[in-house]
Amino acid sequence: MAEYQTSNVDFIIVGQGLAGSLLGWRLLQQGRSVLIVDPCLEQTASRTAAGLINPITGKRLVKTQHIEEYLPAATKLYGELSVFFSDQFWNDMEQVRLFQSKAECEQWQKRQADPDYKPYLADQFSANSKAYLSNKSSGGFEQKQCGYLDTVLLLDTLREYFQDNGCFIKQHLNIDELTMLESSVQWKNYDAKKVIFCDGFNLQNNHWFSWLPLQPAQGEIFTLQTKKLLPKEIVQFGKWLLPLKNGQFRLGSTWQWDLLDEQPTEKSSLELMQSLKQQFPQLSDARLIEKKVGVRPGTRDKMPFLGSHPYCPNVSVFNGFGSKGALMIPWYSDRFCQYLINLQVLPDFADIKRYTNDCPTR
Repeated sequence: MAEYQTSNVDFIIVGQGLAGSLLGWRLLQQGRSVLIVDPCLEQTASRTAAGLINPITGKRLVKTQHIEEYLPAATKLYGELSVFFSDQFWNDMEQVRLFQSKAECEQWQKRQADPDYKPYLADQFSANSKAYLSNKSSGGFEQKQCGYLDTVLLLDTLREYFQDNGCFIKQHLNIDELTMLESSVQWKNYDAKKVIFCDGFNLQNNHWFSWLPLQPAQGEIFTLQTKKLLPKEIVQFGKWLLPLKNGQFRLGSTWQWDLLDEQPTEKSSLELMQSLKQQFPQLSDARLIEKKVGVRPGTRDKMPFLGSHPYCPNVSVFNGFGSKGALMIPWYSDRFCQYLINLQVLPDFADIKRYTNDCPTR
């Protein structure tokens, strides 16, 4: 019987979404060896996401917690990747938010008076100042430091890089095939110091981490095409519209917490198209080019899951970034990289130690 030679790597990363890709990139840049395992599905949360970065979100116009750390880390990393690969992944783009109610207008006035919100909020505007708005619109306000990440382009570019460097396998990793040793973990003919799960909402089926309070939510995004005038900026109006090139735009998104089957639904289609027709009646005849469905790996406390299993330290998790992965992952990937390499302490609000009491002892 032929014997397989064991290949030693520092880390096995499960999942090549944005979390696994950026973590893998950082570890490689630090001289560590990685093996990234991913089945290369066409429809995943990272490949569905529009990659929007927006510091102020929600009906109450809340500033994203830790935005002062997240945003500089994101623009820095995406800039470095653009230089390395001679391609543009991050796109600065102006963004506006349309008032949906009188209460929202009052909330904006309150936030604008808060010095902490000054870097992210700009001027109010009326409907007649935007050619794409009808006279029924209540206008809105401009937002600063926004844009979007071309997530698919970045993931494809990094996948090719990982393949060229011999650290990528197109395969589904069955966790039952993992063997835990005292100071390492084995999978097939690979021996690694740690296995790190970056595989999104699949974490809920992982017996090592199923005790973590994941709150996945399915969402749909449409790509459409029109010959009509499109906004030059991202428009938030309960939903959002992202203008692209050649008359194309993306429209999103929906939220569904039950039946996470990654299949488009008639309800979601109706919801998106009715929102478009109501806000932009001139675009209601736009041609649908593509539907994408993904399941966001959200968490109960809106903070990600970082760390090692309390009773099995060879198994780690880097997951739970929800709908703000493009913004959050660059900063957390740096912190997690330093945790893995230099044993630096993770932020308390993201460390899975906050849920240790919920972890079964066996």
